[in-house]
Amino acid sequence: MCILVKMEVTDKNNLPDKIIFHVDMDAFFASCEESINPELKKKPLIVGGTREDTRSIVSCPNYLARARGVKTAMALTKAMQLCPDGNFIRSTRGLYSTYSKKVREIFYNFTPQIQPISIDEAFLDVTKVLHLHNFDPVLLAKRIKDEIKNTLGITCSIGISTSKVCSKIASKENKPDGITLVPFGKEKEFLSELKVERIPGVGKAMLPKLHKYGIYKIGDILKFEKSFFEGEIGDFSGFLWNVAQGLDKREVRIEEEDRKSLSKENTFNADTNDMNFLRRELNILLEKACFRMRKEKLLAKTITVKAKGYDFTVIQKSYTRPVYSNLESEMYEDVMELLDKVMKSGKKVRLIGIKLSELIDETDYVQEEMFMDVATNKRLTENIDKLRNKFSFDIIKYGKSLK
Repeated sequence: MCILVKMEVTDKNNLPDKIIFHVDMDAFFASCEESINPELKKKPLIVGGTREDTRSIVSCPNYLARARGVKTAMALTKAMQLCPDGNFIRSTRGLYSTYSKKVREIFYNFTPQIQPISIDEAFLDVTKVLHLHNFDPVLLAKRIKDEIKNTLGITCSIGISTSKVCSKIASKENKPDGITLVPFGKEKEFLSELKVERIPGVGKAMLPKLHKYGIYKIGDILKFEKSFFEGEIGDFSGFLWNVAQGLDKREVRIEEEDRKSLSKENTFNADTNDMNFLRRELNILLEKACFRMRKEKLLAKTITVKAKGYDFTVIQKSYTRPVYSNLESEMYEDVMELLDKVMKSGKKVRLIGIKLSELIDETDYVQEEMFMDVATNKRLTENIDKLRNKFSFDIIKYGKSLK
């Protein structure tokens, strides 16, 4: 069912200077699986692993499973308790990226101004194409949704406003299969009554701090001066304040401007299967890749570790994390698990490498729980980066990179 927060827009003179869509696919991984196997729609579906994969986590539950309390990144064993009658399946290799590309092709039928920010969401600047749709952004949003649904058999929800952050928040308002239009010029009023946790990045760690000062709704932020939050929240206080004001001047960057991936690799003088050596070398590559990402103000979500054997065969394994990051401390455990999988055979290798992909600009993403440990981690990493920029990369090293 499509629910509309509707306002009359029939004349181009009523339109603001910029109109941005945030398109968010509904339960994307599960929806793709249901599209190729409609039988899966009849029961709660949990993508992430079979019942035998007891150490796995939930990648994506469908809405029947979500109604039972299943959430992304939940332990699969917990999901089994909540949905004992559910369908539990592993991810279908290549399916989601294929659907993501098809969705993007549909976007291009309507506007060239597209900025993907993950495999299942994107910003669209539709300002210059509204004349083709009676100057009605809701009509355009409905046409995009209909083409995706009729062509691919999956649904999306769309938020419409004059800024990225408002559109992103609005796209969650009427999920699934909904359209939400934030009345132009009324962004602050629209946001004011929403729960403060609707702000991207405000999670369980930050909520107690905000609640301590009686901040339960986004509008409550404006009860205090901007400077009040700086001691309690630090670097991100300005972000919260701007959201509460409905302000966000970021532009939609065209996809072609985005780097697709960042890779680092090292070829050894002698073939080896020494895992201590390989872990140390891979960690150095991870540090260098993250250092470069921070310089370019990028975040990554997918990690790939590869090894080239003495016989030149290549083995690689990938993992898509629940959240984006450019901090090596957050990626280390995942990287080492991938290395263990790549080196499972015990064969000697001549090259080890890492690739970080599904990159986005860090200004387009505010990480969940970033206001606590992540902020401390970030400040430490920034100080290390300053030393490396001033002197050389090897001027300081983590213990994991030492022999």
